[in-house]
Amino acid sequence: MRNRRRDKISEDDFEERRKRRAENSEILRKIAEKFEKKENKKEEEQENIIGVQRKIKISEIEEKVEAIIFLTKEAVTVQELAQFYAMENFEMEEVLYNLKEKRKNSGINLKIEDGAVYLVSNPLFGFDVKRFFNSEMKLKKLSRSAMEILAIIAYKGPVTKAEIEQIRGAGSDKTMANLLERKLIYISGKKKSIGTPNLYEVTEDFYSYLNIHGREELPGSEQFQKINSLYKEDEKMETESSDNENTEK
Repeated sequence: MRNRRRDKISEDDFEERRKRRAENSEILRKIAEKFEKKENKKEEEQENIIGVQRKIKISEIEEKVEAIIFLTKEAVTVQELAQFYAMENFEMEEVLYNLKEKRKNSGINLKIEDGAVYLVSNPLFGFDVKRFFNSEMKLKKLSRSAMEILAIIAYKGPVTKAEIEQIRGAGSDKTMANLLERKLIYISGKKKSIGTPNLYEVTEDFYSYLNIHGREELPGSEQFQKINSLYKEDEKMETESSDNENTEK
């Protein structure tokens, strides 16, 4: 009888313990969930703090970076600035592009090219700047032929003189010499072909002359595309003609 009673107590005790463990497990699960929520909230707060700190850091150094660029005699690089401020290159680029955007309508623009950074005068104000430093400078209206040559160089450059003359169907020696003298075009390199002819591109002064910021604001792009298509057709016909002549020989 006693043994049966002990067995009954043991069974009851076991069942009671099992229930308590189940309850404990459920309680622990809920506590763990609360801990996880706290942990996630903490991570979010930390991320937000880091984000705010990063924004503060970027805004704090913008003007300092601008001062460094202004006082540097030679172009300073993105990498040099990033190393100086213990930042990643992409973070410094963000600082610089923010500066560039803020300065786009001011007299001094920020230019970022091939990893180098420097301050330049706004091309929109180029004519006034030149007039101030050269009181004898007179605005001479460009001829139609000069405008045609500039259009070809602006849209197709770097381009050779032979390519320009082929598109125009006329000589351009005198006009191009005048454009070089006025610093509206410049020799940017040599073409790797027979005779290594000079390659020409337009200058910042050209954009100032048209009162535009850059190539993306050039007028007449659709019309020039048609001209370029015709030029390519002429090139193709000449190549085929040359090939036929070589075959006959």
